[in-house]
Amino acid sequence: MRKSTGQNLEEVAVQLRDKIELDLHERYRDLKIAAAITRQRLKEQESPEISALLDALADNFPSYAWIGLVSPEGTVMASTDNLLKGMNVGHRPWFQAARDKPFLGDAHEAALLADKLANKSGIPLRFVDIAVPLKSDSGELIAVLGAHLYLDWVADLGQSLLAPLQERLASELIVADREGVILIGPDNTVGDKLGDPLIAAARSDQAGHLITTMGLQQAATTEDYLVGFSRLRDREEYASFNWLVLVRKPAEQAFLPANDLRNTILAVGILMALLLILLASSTARLTTRPLLQMAREANDLDPDNPDTFIKQRDDYEEVKVLSTVLRELIRRLAEKTRQMNQLNTTLEQRVTERTRELEKANRRLEETVRTDALSGLNNRRYLFELGKTAIKKAVRAGTPVSAIMFDADFFKKVNDTYGHAVGDKALIHLSSLASSAVRDVDILARIGGEEFAVLLENTSEERAAEVAERLRTAIADSPLPLERGNLSLSVSVGVASFVPDSSDELDILLVQADKALYAAKTGGRNQVCLYSQLRQQTDNH
Repeated sequence: MRKSTGQNLEEVAVQLRDKIELDLHERYRDLKIAAAITRQRLKEQESPEISALLDALADNFPSYAWIGLVSPEGTVMASTDNLLKGMNVGHRPWFQAARDKPFLGDAHEAALLADKLANKSGIPLRFVDIAVPLKSDSGELIAVLGAHLYLDWVADLGQSLLAPLQERLASELIVADREGVILIGPDNTVGDKLGDPLIAAARSDQAGHLITTMGLQQAATTEDYLVGFSRLRDREEYASFNWLVLVRKPAEQAFLPANDLRNTILAVGILMALLLILLASSTARLTTRPLLQMAREANDLDPDNPDTFIKQRDDYEEVKVLSTVLRELIRRLAEKTRQMNQLNTTLEQRVTERTRELEKANRRLEETVRTDALSGLNNRRYLFELGKTAIKKAVRAGTPVSAIMFDADFFKKVNDTYGHAVGDKALIHLSSLASSAVRDVDILARIGGEEFAVLLENTSEERAAEVAERLRTAIADSPLPLERGNLSLSVSVGVASFVPDSSDELDILLVQADKALYAAKTGGRNQVCLYSQLRQQTDNH
């Protein structure tokens, strides 16, 4: 509708342009015909008939302000109502131009006739000039026939064209020259100049329409107008005109029907949207009610209680299918859940049993790694692990650490005489007696063959010697029972002790105890020897 309204104004501007062009062409043609008749009358020297002809031409088209026949020297020979008769108009531009060829001049204010013609409007009279030369057969200028057209004739054209459309369009006519100065227009706009954007648009070869503020320089208004525009097309007789023909209407009024329609569409659309929302809401409630009920049943579901399962529903086909599928799915899930729970219970039991077995295996492995397989005592490796810890504790506390090394006397003879089986029993017997003789806090280990070691924390050499003597005595007094008699055993014992510092290690203490053990062997066996005694003997020698 907005586009159609603009096109309507554009079409009116084009029609008015065509009408102006047609009238200009007809006036030009009228004057050429009158010039031909006048030329004939001059040949026949019928001057009175020339005045009658001019008056008849003016009566036929009331927009003629003045028509006159001018001699080659510029003197008015005949004219309508005898205006300017006898006066010289040779200086007027239209006369000068028409001496050589026909002339159609642009609008201008009246000069010689301003005071001689009636003017009730208070606006200076403005004319459009038309003039044609009258020449003899030899081409000599005989006279010039000139005419002034009231410019208001254009406004009359516009009124005659717009009157039938006025009730529907309610528009205004504006005619401006090629510079944009308004020639015909509403009150207080004549003589004002159009804005440059509107002038540029109207000067184009194509008619059109646009929304603009007009951009008038004198009338300070910011109201938007819908303007249809066109331009007089270039023709030989009025090529210099380039008048701009505009038809305008306030944009608010022009687009009122479109705006009303838009508002109606919006109102109807909003009403329809509300109705559709209401319908959709009602439909949604009917559709979702059984779904929400199934959701609540699913939320209260107890897999162990079949009564809490989703109920079979038949509200509509889709819900019926959905409830059936969900019931079957939940039944299967409940069955799988029970199976999984049973499997989890069994699996937890199996994991617990396997964990206990693994712990037992780890303990056995740890014992295997740390324990001598034959005697059940600590092995050499574990003795050194425990010994390092004991040395560090003694360094921090500043307390002594003692070591006892003992070895079975003549053990090779036992193996050779009774065999290795009895030898193994003898070692087990020695291990049992040694375990009973030492304290619970002492560390007893078999370090190889028939050789054993005891590590005593926070124990001086004297106390360690007492433990060693108790050990030697217990073994000597407790022979190993055999199937045929008893096997008497004895051990040689070496004792060493020191208060370690951060640089001392267990190897030093064991080497010292081993030296004392060797001294006990060389001294006759079955005795206890102290490393401190060996050192004194060495110092004395």
